[in-house]
Amino acid sequence: MMTVMSPTAVAPFAGARRAGRTAPVWLARTADVVLPVVVGLLAAAIAWCRLPAGARDTLWAEDAAVFLTQRLQLGPFASLVHPYDGYQHLVPRLVAEVAAALPAESYARTVTALCCVVVGLVAAATMVFARGTIRTTAVRAVFALVPALTPVVAFEVLGNSANLHSFLLFLTPVLLLVRPRTWTGAVAPAVIAFVVAVSEIQAVYFVPMLVLVLAWRNRRAWPIGGALLLGLGLQLLSVLSSSRVRTPMHQDPSDVVTGWFLEPVLSTLYPKASSAAVRLAQVGFGLAVVLALVFVAAAAVVLVGRWRRGDGLGRLRALTIALLVGSPLVWAAGVVLNPTPLIDFSEHGITFLGQTGYVRYAAPASMFLIGLVVLAAERLVRVGRTVTTIVAAVVLIGVCGGLALRAAPSDVARSGAPTWSAEFRHGERDCDGGAADSRLEQAPWGWGVTLACSTIQDDTFPTDPR
Repeated sequence: MMTVMSPTAVAPFAGARRAGRTAPVWLARTADVVLPVVVGLLAAAIAWCRLPAGARDTLWAEDAAVFLTQRLQLGPFASLVHPYDGYQHLVPRLVAEVAAALPAESYARTVTALCCVVVGLVAAATMVFARGTIRTTAVRAVFALVPALTPVVAFEVLGNSANLHSFLLFLTPVLLLVRPRTWTGAVAPAVIAFVVAVSEIQAVYFVPMLVLVLAWRNRRAWPIGGALLLGLGLQLLSVLSSSRVRTPMHQDPSDVVTGWFLEPVLSTLYPKASSAAVRLAQVGFGLAVVLALVFVAAAAVVLVGRWRRGDGLGRLRALTIALLVGSPLVWAAGVVLNPTPLIDFSEHGITFLGQTGYVRYAAPASMFLIGLVVLAAERLVRVGRTVTTIVAAVVLIGVCGGLALRAAPSDVARSGAPTWSAEFRHGERDCDGGAADSRLEQAPWGWGVTLACSTIQDDTFPTDPR
């Protein structure tokens, strides 16, 4: 049953404590449909524009070497449930499946475009399903755009299927706070929760939020939590039935802590690690600590104060706690389970960041931190006073302006690597010379895929497993 939205939900800001009139039903319903679509298209466009032209035509890591290769080996759809590195990766495999149905020569650009579309879908879904948690439309729109605008995502995470899980993780706590008014209303968020879980095993971090879902008064939300658990159960089966290959390496705990300050935190201000390293050399580690305190203060704006049952702030507080705890948690889990010498700050010093660049594990952790600032704006609007509404507007403008200034396209991890188009033409020459197949290189160095000459010459991927 559709409820009539108040002006507070339709307009960006409202200083009055209670709305005097309600918006027409047709306007509310139109806004419910149009606004998520607009926000989703905007997020997808931002994601696409943040990537240099060359990067859009360059595949990264598992894009071709794993997801495309296994799609060719197993045939259409069979690869969708095939575990890789111990986990299920449904959404990346769906991207490969759709891209493989289009001309082979455009595979890289198609994958990049589809990955940007997924970012847009995450934004649109956030816009829809965060409505009960973030009631102010403008605040919710900015929150939905955070994943596309987070500075650090452009370097390695954006535009490739291997890292789509970072964007899906941002959506997880939002889904677990949906409170459907009907059983039918639980279907869409439950399906999405399942898709997220079988694409990103790290969704398990938010399982404690199911305590809120299991409360008797929220029983219509049970399908959402159940779908998440079902997806995670399938992930567990994959973990038990397949293996992960890792080179044994010790990760110094101090590097994990230092790394959170230097990467998820500092990257919000300095999208280029080289610039951050220069500033660290001038100012010192205290810069990252002060910036971290800004995010803690943003969380405090939402959490500090008298908690009263029925005050309408429960879900906002829950999302704030999830992001506040989630940021260091997803960072620490990422670098502990996947040890890397790229954060060996205890050995090389904090300016070592400038030589290594940011690592991909910083992406979701950084999104969560920026999201905290946006949630603080929502809390200020809820106060209902003119001065706090103005402050909230300033905060939102500052977030949007600051992120927009840091969203300009620049060199990314796959800049300068072989483009798919150039490699495809090289493959055509190999085939014209009598070869039976040709290897197409991608980024990073050493990754690639071997295509049969029949595929290259027909510009079509086969439908039969090879």
